[in-house]
Amino acid sequence: MVLGPHSPGRRVEGGVAAACRGRRGFTLVELIVAAVVAALVAGSAVGAVSQMLRLKAKSQARQQAFERADAAVGRIALDLCNVVRHHNLQFARVSISDGGAGDSARDGLLLLTRSTRPVRSEEDGAEGGEYEVQYRIGPLGAGVNTPALWRRCDPAFDAFQDAGGVAVPVVAGVTSLSLQAYDGSQWFDSWDSDSGGYPHAVRVVVIASSDDGLATATGRRTIAIDRTPTPPEAADESTTSGGGGAAGGTSGGTGGSGGAAGGGGR
Repeated sequence: MVLGPHSPGRRVEGGVAAACRGRRGFTLVELIVAAVVAALVAGSAVGAVSQMLRLKAKSQARQQAFERADAAVGRIALDLCNVVRHHNLQFARVSISDGGAGDSARDGLLLLTRSTRPVRSEEDGAEGGEYEVQYRIGPLGAGVNTPALWRRCDPAFDAFQDAGGVAVPVVAGVTSLSLQAYDGSQWFDSWDSDSGGYPHAVRVVVIASSDDGLATATGRRTIAIDRTPTPPEAADESTTSGGGGAAGGTSGGTGGSGGAAGGGGR
């Protein structure tokens, strides 16, 4: 069947074609504006996401640095709180070596402390509860520039207090260790109990950094060391007897006054 020019099918095709010809498309200006808006939105989203990631990384770096500083100062404070106390200073030790000042300070600490944690296994021999402990700052390992807080521990009362034992890095990223001893009136950068006795307190300042170096944190703690107070000196016998004589004279005077009062009554 052949459709004529005025058949219904031909009219439908003509109407669709006319509708398509009358529909208007996007102009070049509209496409450019849309592309610019999309680029601005994408750039803002990327900037916001990147800023959020930077803040997250910075927050994690600060948390890591703070945890390291707190762990280091807490480890040192624990050993100082358990320092060996003995009336004979040959069986006790608190020594601070000055290693500079400021943020680059790297002081050293040597002490005798009590601990229930053995250094070696039971197969290596029995250990007592007193140990020599030494703290210092050194590289984390061979060929590694990252600084760390090292702790050396050895059973006490051997031939050498500053050698031997097992040394391990306890906290990585510790860049500075500052120690001061207090004698009751002022602070000292160096101290040795062999000559100065026990200090009244020890101040510990630790600076630690994160792995990426974006953040640093400072930990501070002052540890009081209880000391046995010096016994009072014995009273002088001459002073005691003189005081008794004065008291007797006063009593005599009081008696005389009583006698005078009695005489007045008679």
